[in-house]
Formats: sequence, C-alpha cells, structure tokens
Amino acid sequence: MIVVAAIAVLGAVLVETSLLSARSAAGGGHMAYIVIRSGMTEKEIGAELQQKHLVRRGLGFVLAARLDGLSGKMKSGRYQLSSAMTPQQMAALIALGKTAPAPLVVPEGFTVAQIAKRLAAHGDVDENEFLRLAQTNGRSFHVDGFTPPNNNLEGYLFPDTYDIPKGTGARDIIAMMLKEFSEKVIAPRRAEFPSDKVLQDTVTMASLVEREAEVDSDRPLVAAALSNRLKIGMRLQCDATVQYALPGHKTRLFYKDLRVESPYNTYLHAGLPPTPIANPGVSSIEAALHPAQADYLYYVARPDGRHIFTATLADHNRAVAQMRAARASQL
Repeated sequence: MIVVAAIAVLGAVLVETSLLSARSAAGGGHMAYIVIRSGMTEKEIGAELQQKHLVRRGLGFVLAARLDGLSGKMKSGRYQLSSAMTPQQMAALIALGKTAPAPLVVPEGFTVAQIAKRLAAHGDVDENEFLRLAQTNGRSFHVDGFTPPNNNLEGYLFPDTYDIPKGTGARDIIAMMLKEFSEKVIAPRRAEFPSDKVLQDTVTMASLVEREAEVDSDRPLVAAALSNRLKIGMRLQCDATVQYALPGHKTRLFYKDLRVESPYNTYLHAGLPPTPIANPGVSSIEAALHPAQADYLYYVARPDGRHIFTATLADHNRAVAQMRAARASQL
C-alpha cells in the first residue's frame, strides 16, 4: 500500500509539473525565429523550441497543444517567438498560422531611397519618415560607440538580411542597420579609421566601387583606377555618380546626362562626391582600403559584367572600340 501511495503521489507530481511546464514561460524575453515544416509533430516542434531556449521542456509544448485541442493542427511557416510566451501561447499562435514577416533583404549597393521603398513595401514603415531620418538626422544616432560622420546616412546602412518585428519604427530600423555597420565594418578595422574624414572618404570610395564593379575580383582594380585618378588630380568621370545625380535610374547614359549640374557629377567636378552614393558591402570597403597595386586609370565593361583595365588613354580607346564591336555582334 505504501508503494502504491508513493507511485500515486509521484504521478500527481509529474502531472502537476507537466501542467506547469505547459502553462509557464521560460522567461527572460529571449527572441528567436523557428521554421515549422509541413508534417512536423508537436514533439519535433517542442524539441526545436527547447534547443532555441524558448521553452524549458519540449514536452511542455506537446502537452500545451493537447490541453487546448491543437494536436495535429500546427501550420507550417516561419514564426517569431519569445521565451516570455507560455507554450500554450506558442501553440495557439502556430495553430493559427500567425507567421512572422519575411526577412528584409537589403542588397549591397542599394541607396537610402531604395531601402526606404523596400521597407514601405515590406511593412508599415513610413517611407518619408525613414528618408527624413536617414538623410537629415544621421548624427542623432549613437550606436555601439559609433556616431555617423554626417547627417546623411548614405553609405552607413549596412546591406544585410534583417528580421524586423512587425510594428518596428523607422528610427529603430536605422539603428539596427547602423549597429550592423559598426559591428561588420568599424569594429574589425578600427585602426584604419583614425578620423571621421578617413571613414567618410573610404565609404564614399567604396560606394563608387560597389556601383561600378559587378564581380568581386574587379573591385580592388576599380579602386586602384579611381585612387590613381585622385592622386594625379584627374576627374573620376564615374558613371555611377551621374546616375546618382539624375532624378531616376537610366539603363544607358547619354552625353547630355554627363553634363547634369550636380556636386555628384564627377565628370564636371574633381574629387570624390560629397557623400557616398550607395551603401557598400564589405568587399567594396576592403577594396577601397586596399586598392590593387596597379597603374590603371581607365576601365570599360565587358558584356559579361567584368572590366578591361588600361593605363593609357590610347589603350582605353582601343578597349572601348573592342567592347562596342563585341556588343554589336551580339545584336
């Protein structure tokens, strides 16, 4: 009888413990994303939740689903969950199919304006508010010990894939992107940016490289050609800066476009443009910091996106004629 009573007590304790694990949160407010694949069982989901420290015990999720009649009703998708939620709340959210927003992908070379449009299409971020903050209020942000060198954040919104919870405002998104810039660009190279001027010039050069080069192997060579031009006082004559100066992107520039009056038009104005013209990735920043050791001054695009690099105007003109003929033969 004593043994039977002990077993009964132990069973009651286990049931109570299981109920508690189903109804209580792990705590701490830890956020994570989980992907539920079609056909996953509650046991498999619970194990993944436990592995991501969203629940104390995976069994608690299984019991939560059973208690609420949700067994077999889990919907596939990508969910944003918090350890502050109870397993019952998680089960209900997944059974209802309340999936998380898709990640925001910001490609290398996107401008602030392009990011603003993508954000507006992605969720409820106000495009104009994002532009106002990113183009005129940059120095109001202080992230991880990093303060942008000027109020225009062009060049400093790091291109990456971002998980943005629904309802996140423009200021928080900008801070998120600046934090990535600080961690991916500044922190590993702090000694190479002794001043704001060096940082701004580097990021500006990197933005030109990003928009001019399509393949990574060309980036240090484009950086070399542009840096060599700056050293001898030659105008950069960079098509990407003209595109930035124009009101809209053109697939092909004409001679009249090269005469557009703008401080960003490097056909008319010597030196670097006043700010970066896009948000470059790490490979372009590395190229700007460490250009190839080469005497190139010119480059022209091949049909495959790579470039021919030359050191003299005569060689450049021959390369241009060669590429024009190559393109004509493809028509």
